[in-house]
Amino acid sequence: MTKSLIVGCIVGLSILLSPLNLIAADGDEIPEIPENISLGVLKNIFQPVNFPHRDHAHMSEMGAGCVTCHHYAADQIYDPCADCHTNDPEDLGSGIPSLNAAYHRKCLNCHRGWSETNVCGTCHVKSDPSPSPAMASTQPKKPIKSPQMVNYITPKADGGPQVSFRHAEHVELFRFDCAACHTDENCVTCHGPQQVQDVFTGSAETHHFPCSKCHAVNDMPGCEKCHRQQASNGFTHDMTTFPLKAFHASRNCTDCHDANTSVKKLDKTCTHCHQNFQLGNFDHEATGLVLELGHEEFECYECHVDEDFSQPPSCYECHEDELKFPDDLPGTRVD
Repeated sequence: MTKSLIVGCIVGLSILLSPLNLIAADGDEIPEIPENISLGVLKNIFQPVNFPHRDHAHMSEMGAGCVTCHHYAADQIYDPCADCHTNDPEDLGSGIPSLNAAYHRKCLNCHRGWSETNVCGTCHVKSDPSPSPAMASTQPKKPIKSPQMVNYITPKADGGPQVSFRHAEHVELFRFDCAACHTDENCVTCHGPQQVQDVFTGSAETHHFPCSKCHAVNDMPGCEKCHRQQASNGFTHDMTTFPLKAFHASRNCTDCHDANTSVKKLDKTCTHCHQNFQLGNFDHEATGLVLELGHEEFECYECHVDEDFSQPPSCYECHEDELKFPDDLPGTRVD
């Protein structure tokens, strides 16, 4: 396919949008944006191309936001491209790309799966023939294939440690959305022309950046926590500073973590979740320790100094230096 034919396809397609003022909101919902835009002025050549504008607007947080496409904006007002880009031959000498070229540049920056043997036909369907699989508006969306594991190749990966990232676990268990990790990227980073990639190469800074949002990668004493000879067995609460025991082990994740947001580290002070620490109201067995030997009659503050339940209880008030928790227990441990 010659370069002149490619240019001919780009110049031959006219895309015109009605004026829109798109105001970016602080929240997840972006108001006043169309769900879909039909792009099709040359109906005698191509069928209209359906552009799912709202889907792209919500995905824009993975990049630079709305300015990824609306690169000129004042006071968060996003004018339509046709306000600056035209197909008027007299404007071509101004140095501003034509409207056709501007839209193709934006689309092809992410959508690179077009065929060299049928450049225009990969996305555009001629008006005459029967509908083609390339027609976006008539085809159902394919489900996104999310890999179970992503293997990051490190500089010493040949026979040495690799980083195996449990992608599905972060999506399904921790409920992170794509933009939590994928920023300043385009679609082909994961969605290539063939399959979703599961092996990536790149600089240490590139790989450490998304992890550092949650993990203190620079504060760890060594690299072996992530860089291992074998993949980790997946998440357990024992990896955290709050291993689940007794009462907590039987709880669902959403009993403690907000079900509507991605999982975040919680304040492990007991009073962060529990407000019933009063004699007669709280069953101490829930902590895995049944109080005995008269301790069941004590008020909480008599062992838990200043009612700070994040600190070990103190025996000093009654026993001075004779007894000390946890070597000496005020009762019996339960499984």
